[in-house]
Amino acid sequence: MTMNQKKFWEEKSFWINIIAIVFIFLSWEFLFANQGTMDAISLIVEQLTGWDPRLHALSPMATPRPSRIANILTNVPPNGRGGWAYFQTHAASTLTAAVFGFFIGNGIAVLLAVLFVYIKPLERTMMPPFLIMRSIPLAAITPLLLRIRFTLADMPVVQESEILHAVFGTDVGIKMLIVVIIVFFPTMINTHAGLKSISPSEIELMKSLNASEWDIFWKARIFTAMPLTFAALKIASASSVLAVTMAEWLGSNHGLGYIMSQGSSASLDSRHVWASILIITLVGLIFYWAVSMLEKIFIPWHESVLALKQAMSGQELDTLPEPAAAPAVTSGA
Repeated sequence: MTMNQKKFWEEKSFWINIIAIVFIFLSWEFLFANQGTMDAISLIVEQLTGWDPRLHALSPMATPRPSRIANILTNVPPNGRGGWAYFQTHAASTLTAAVFGFFIGNGIAVLLAVLFVYIKPLERTMMPPFLIMRSIPLAAITPLLLRIRFTLADMPVVQESEILHAVFGTDVGIKMLIVVIIVFFPTMINTHAGLKSISPSEIELMKSLNASEWDIFWKARIFTAMPLTFAALKIASASSVLAVTMAEWLGSNHGLGYIMSQGSSASLDSRHVWASILIITLVGLIFYWAVSMLEKIFIPWHESVLALKQAMSGQELDTLPEPAAAPAVTSGA
């Protein structure tokens, strides 16, 4: 297939995707959100097959029209619980906890992974408890952490200290802690495996060139660990947003998860739920995209990045430049 043919099919695929998205939204607007149409389709299917698909569940109350969802995003209703400023305030609360929890959790994970590689007793002591903690479901640990937060918030020492009150007196600290727990384990395990994946022959070769442990770490181990670490970071980028949303759903008065919980409990209508889902999806995609951009910057030589560049540019694999090698080890400590 020639380059022009590839570009033609890429452009064709792009427009097919656009048409499909437009078709879905138009169907949602004029078909799925129309109670009479759904009832008629259900009746026809039942008459033809004898099976009731119960499409009446897709009622305007459960699946409001996209135009109504856009309306609650852009216009402020009489009760004031709507409009861009309203959703922006709650989105900022969710994003703050997700971002800080992401960096703290992954920072601790990378640090411990490095310590585990060089301090074997620490690895043997701490790895089993970490694996046990990882098996605890998020839905089980979140209510427990929230209860601990309410208990700590009532303590006089917390109420009298601005720092402690900022951490335990509000739900921001607990939401960040939940994100830390969620993102910590995949990054720690992947980074640990990447740091240990360097072969003994490579270590012996570097030591024969008079390389120190510091040289081996910075010029070999870190490059073998980066692909696995970034794979975990991309998963953690989406997981952090989901973890905050669940924490806000179970016990908070701020954030997009809080809006979704209120919408499901009839305090707000379903338009707020769908609007929150839309914002959470966009935030997750942007977060994932940012980590992917960092991956391209830090490991442009890795085959996964080269394959992505090939798919985006439409180049043949044979025409791609040779990947740049990791920095060579120089003799001398």
